[in-house]
Amino acid sequence: MKKRDIWISVAIIAVAVLLLYSYLQGTGSIKIDALGFETDLNLRGRWGSKTISVSGSEPVEISAGTYKPERIVLRKTKDADKWWSILSRRGLWGKLATINIVKGKTTLLKLGPPLEMRTDIQRMGQNAAIGLSLIGRAGEHWIPQVLTYNGPQTAKLKIIDEAGKVLAAGNFRYG
Repeated sequence: MKKRDIWISVAIIAVAVLLLYSYLQGTGSIKIDALGFETDLNLRGRWGSKTISVSGSEPVEISAGTYKPERIVLRKTKDADKWWSILSRRGLWGKLATINIVKGKTTLLKLGPPLEMRTDIQRMGQNAAIGLSLIGRAGEHWIPQVLTYNGPQTAKLKIIDEAGKVLAAGNFRYG
């Protein structure tokens, strides 16, 4: 019985210390500038993951500390049944790799559009493989696929000569 009482006391003290630390740490806020996109931002901090959803320009309060992104989704909605979104590429975060939230301050994250499109061309005999990268304002990478209410939409490619003649056309595919 005494052993159980000791463990219960240790657990209560540990919870009290965590609550005190959280209180002393305070809160700051995140403001996301994604040029009119609704944003879902999954962050990993010291005490686990947090999801922040931003649909306007108001800051969102969050515990002060250092966070790393796990996933970002940008979404445009016309009405409940019509929307499209793009998803970040895990691990390629650019300036967003570490996000510091300071007690009492607002951290501004500028991400997403305008997106820079980069291609990587590899020649394989008489064929060529063309890779597509989409890079946002903070250097974060996006998966080059748009998800819509009708399902995924793939990026299309046309290779045109100087006269405007289409030399080749196709869709990008994963892998």
